[in-house]
Amino acid sequence: IVAASLGWQDYFADPRLHRLIEIAIERNTDLRGAALNAEAVRAQYMISRAALLPGINASGTGQRGRVAADLSGTGSSYVSSAYNVGLGVTSYELDLFGKVRSTSQAALQSYFASVASRDATHLSLISSVAKAYFNERYAEERMALAQRVLQTREQTYKLTQLRHRAGVISAVDLRQQEALIESAKADYASAVQAREQARNAMAVLLNQPLPADLPAGLPLSRQFAIKQLPAGLSSEVLLNRPDIRAAEFALKRANANIGAARAAFFPSISLTGMIGTGSTELSGLFKGGNSTWTFAPSINLPIFNWGSNVANLDYAKIMQQAEIVNYEAAVQSAFRDVSDALVAREQLDKTYAANAQQSKAYADALRLINLRYRHGVASALDLLDAERSSYAADTTQLATQLTLLENMADLYKALGGGLKQHTETAQP
Repeated sequence: IVAASLGWQDYFADPRLHRLIEIAIERNTDLRGAALNAEAVRAQYMISRAALLPGINASGTGQRGRVAADLSGTGSSYVSSAYNVGLGVTSYELDLFGKVRSTSQAALQSYFASVASRDATHLSLISSVAKAYFNERYAEERMALAQRVLQTREQTYKLTQLRHRAGVISAVDLRQQEALIESAKADYASAVQAREQARNAMAVLLNQPLPADLPAGLPLSRQFAIKQLPAGLSSEVLLNRPDIRAAEFALKRANANIGAARAAFFPSISLTGMIGTGSTELSGLFKGGNSTWTFAPSINLPIFNWGSNVANLDYAKIMQQAEIVNYEAAVQSAFRDVSDALVAREQLDKTYAANAQQSKAYADALRLINLRYRHGVASALDLLDAERSSYAADTTQLATQLTLLENMADLYKALGGGLKQHTETAQP
């Protein structure tokens, strides 16, 4: 299974996140705008493709008028009538040199590029929603951690008060405990602010306030259904990225524009024809012997146009070279995105494992020093240092866990996956 065939519901495990992604796909303004733009380009392609076939029009005319005596061949005035109906082709260009086909091909590649751009917006939206949700869950974890630390420090503070009253410790130790309590309160308030800001960012992505009936969320440690993201070869990964496909279609469009600009140097032949029936009487319009037809081909050969055709061809070639540069840049950027995400993933795993061991060691040290402090063996300074170190280690571990989650979302986006809701299974 390559990344592009892996559905985002099979990659992200949290049902709350699933619902948020569904709402975002349905309501996000950027994605809706990209989809409408793709439909508009498709309509333009349909218009361009229609020029490959002759358009047949039905027409009917009626005329009645008085001819003056001086203008009449008989010397007497009279009233004349004329009626005509028919089917005709107006200005159909024979595409002998590929001008119309090249123009239609350029429009088709523009449509493909717009679809790829819509897919890129889709993929980026899923990644952005996931990262915003991870930040919300991270803020809530920080709130819970700050609340636990605050409770622990308040209990220690009560013991410190008793020892201060007994004259065992000085007021300095008491004030330091108070400072730690206020620091925990400040950290809790900061986490609340971060949570609300993450929710505001989520509301913008969803284009609506967060629903009240969302499913319960999972903890940060259970956000992904898989730990190792499956991927194919590097070349296959690049083909799956929407931005690479958009750059490829843009290059094909530039090639087609060169063909259209080159065909402008050759003659253009247009056909106009009409077949029908005519009569001076409305009742005789469809009688035998009253058929009419016209055929009027025309040719237009450019001779001297002040170099505009040459300039148009030069412009098309320059734009092709620019699209080649853009394509190369897109490929290089894709390689870098994937490489950076994989390198970061490997190092983040090691960092998180080290942080986990550090957090556990500091927690054990705090537990032992707390016991020694309660029995009067350790000093208040030892306890303060242990509390600071343990809290800092827990906070660092939590921040590393958030970075890991964001890296997984970035890696999935870099590999070009996440467009489908469920994984597609191969049919036998």
